[in-house]
Amino acid sequence: MFFTHPGILSLIIKNVKNKNVNRDEKIRVLPGFRIRGTKRRLKMNNLIRRIVNVLVLSVVIVLSSGLAVHAAGNLPQSTPVWFDAEYYASIYPDVYAIYGADAEKYGGFDSAMWFHYKNYGVNENRIPAASPDWFDASYYASAYPDVVAVYGSSPDKLFEHYKVLGRSELRRPNASYVHTLDRNGNPTGATPSAPQAATQPQTAAPVQQNETATAAGGTYCPTGVPSNGSPYYIIVDRTYNVCNVLTVGSDGTYCQLIRSMLCSTGRAGHGTPGGTFTIYEHTAGGGWCYMADGTWAVWGMRFRTGGYMFHSVCFAKKYDPYPIPEEVAALGSKASLGCVRLSVDDAMWLYNTVPDGTLVTIGN
Repeated sequence: MFFTHPGILSLIIKNVKNKNVNRDEKIRVLPGFRIRGTKRRLKMNNLIRRIVNVLVLSVVIVLSSGLAVHAAGNLPQSTPVWFDAEYYASIYPDVYAIYGADAEKYGGFDSAMWFHYKNYGVNENRIPAASPDWFDASYYASAYPDVVAVYGSSPDKLFEHYKVLGRSELRRPNASYVHTLDRNGNPTGATPSAPQAATQPQTAAPVQQNETATAAGGTYCPTGVPSNGSPYYIIVDRTYNVCNVLTVGSDGTYCQLIRSMLCSTGRAGHGTPGGTFTIYEHTAGGGWCYMADGTWAVWGMRFRTGGYMFHSVCFAKKYDPYPIPEEVAALGSKASLGCVRLSVDDAMWLYNTVPDGTLVTIGN
C-alpha cells in the first residue's frame, strides 16, 4: 500500500507536526510536490494533517486485524489435545453458563468450550488448561486397557475416547486429575488441580459402579448349558433386571459367573422378548445409535431383529458428555423400550468382551 511505506509515512508525519513553519516556507508534502505559504497553505496543511491521521489509524487497525486473523488462523478447527474443556468450564463459569447450556449447537461440550476459546477466549487471555500436558496418553493407555483394546494406543484416538465417553465415565486423563463436573455435567465445586508428571504411569482399575459385581476367577453357577464355541454366555433376568455373564468351566458348560450387572429391561407395553438368542452384530466402533424415542446410546450389540439390542443408558443428544440422569437411576427396574440397557461402563465392558455368536437367554 503506497501510504504505508515507512519513508513516505515518516516524511508526511514529520512535516505535519511542524506547527511553527514560516508562512513563506516551502513544505515538502511528497517527493515532487510543494505548497507555498499562504492561507491556502494553512488550509491545505490542516487537510493533510487530517488525512494523515486517518491513514495512520487505518494502517494500525489493518495491521492489528491482520495479526489477529493470523493468530486465529493458526488455531485448529477441532478441539486440540492441549485444551481441557472441563477445566475451562470450571474456571470460567460465565462461559459455561452460556455455551455449556447450548453445547449441542456447537457439536458437543468440548466443541462448545473450544469455540469460545478460539473465537474469544484467546484474545481475552483466558487459560485453556492447567497445563499443556494435562492429557497424558501414556497414563490413559496404561490405566484403561479396555479403551486401548478398541481405540488403539494412538494419543489422538485416546483423546477422542476421553472427549466422547471418558469424561462421562469419570476416567482420569492424568494421574492427579480432579474432575470438576459430575457424570451429569453439573459442577462439583472441586478445585481443579494442575497435573503432576509421573515417572511411571500408575495402573488403575476401570471404573466400577456400585451395582456391578465382578467375581475374581469366577463364581460357580451351574446352568447345564453346553458351550457353543463362544467363551461367554449371557443371562438376563427380567424380574430383577440383572444381566449375568458366564464363561465355560472344566465340564464344558457355562458355569463360571464372571460379572453381574444391573440393567433395565422393557417397561409395560414394551417388554423385552424372552427366549434364547445370539448376538449377531456389534455396532461400528461402539458409536452412537439413534433410539426410537429420539435419544442416543453407545456400545450397541444386536441380539434379535426388530431393533432389540444391548446398549448403554441413553443420552438426550448425540455427543452429550453425560447420559440422562433418570435413566441411570432406573437401572435395576423396567424402564426401556424393549432393549437391555446397561450403565455406560458395563455396556462398554460387554461390547469389548463378548463376540458375535454369544448365546443370550432372557427370562424371568
